[in-house]
Amino acid sequence: MPQRYRLDDHDRSIIEVLKEDGRAPLAHVGERVGLSPDAVRGRMNRLADDGVVRILGLVDPASLGYRCLATVGMRYHGSPEALTEALHSHPRVTYLQQVVGEYNVLCEITAYDDADLADVISQSLLTVEGVRDFEVWRNLTVLKWESRARPRPPVGERAPAVRPVLDQGDIELLRHLVENPRASYRELAARADLPYWAVRKRTQALFDTGTIQATAVVDRIKVQPTTLAMMGLKLGGTVRDDLAQLASFPEIAILTTTVGRYQAVAEVSCDSSVALSDLVERVLALNAVRDLSVLIYGATLVLPRPWRFDPA
Repeated sequence: MPQRYRLDDHDRSIIEVLKEDGRAPLAHVGERVGLSPDAVRGRMNRLADDGVVRILGLVDPASLGYRCLATVGMRYHGSPEALTEALHSHPRVTYLQQVVGEYNVLCEITAYDDADLADVISQSLLTVEGVRDFEVWRNLTVLKWESRARPRPPVGERAPAVRPVLDQGDIELLRHLVENPRASYRELAARADLPYWAVRKRTQALFDTGTIQATAVVDRIKVQPTTLAMMGLKLGGTVRDDLAQLASFPEIAILTTTVGRYQAVAEVSCDSSVALSDLVERVLALNAVRDLSVLIYGATLVLPRPWRFDPA
């Protein structure tokens, strides 16, 4: 078993503060955890350099007009590096994960609507050499979404009918804030070629309105023994009560209803493969669950970069 990265109490406290607000000033973080700003900076740099923690800017998908999120299982023959290179640059592929099971790759694709989703799939997956087969599960409603790495998707009743109005200056700032939400106003002004005062005002408004949020994302596999997996659920009969029970399981971080071969898809996190096996038994014991498939996560090829931008 690979050795786990050791976090001390100060590391964990810093991470919790940054999960709440990835833009929190060093002095504020230091006050919360009982360290000097310089000590906080050193620990943050170490955690980032070691690939344990990443600060992400997560954009509200509805603000960009996205109304559709789909999970895609792929059978891919080829090198992971080639697949990563082919799909990482595509703005609608927001997540790419190696898995073990019926498929060997999972990805998430975002789109404006179903017609756009079909276009995105034909422009991305169908053009990649080595993709032998794939299956799409289109999300319908979100029953549970406790992932700090990905904002709750705009499906079901939550999606607003009116898009927030963002001009090109806002979009340009969001492009940079997604990559580095802790960037200073001066850095943003230089990169976006906008006046400092305008950048300060616009950036504050983007965060205050929830258009973007900054949070710390931890590589869970590095810091603790964790088995991550996706469950595809085939359901039948009266499903409402059993779906509510599924959402109450602490191991299930994400639960959505879908169309396709599966009527629901869940992302789960267990302490071990034995715990995952126990969870599978508990899920299969529910009356509405007719069958399920499990894809166990391996390497993450494209870190969650939700709701990226089309090329300018």
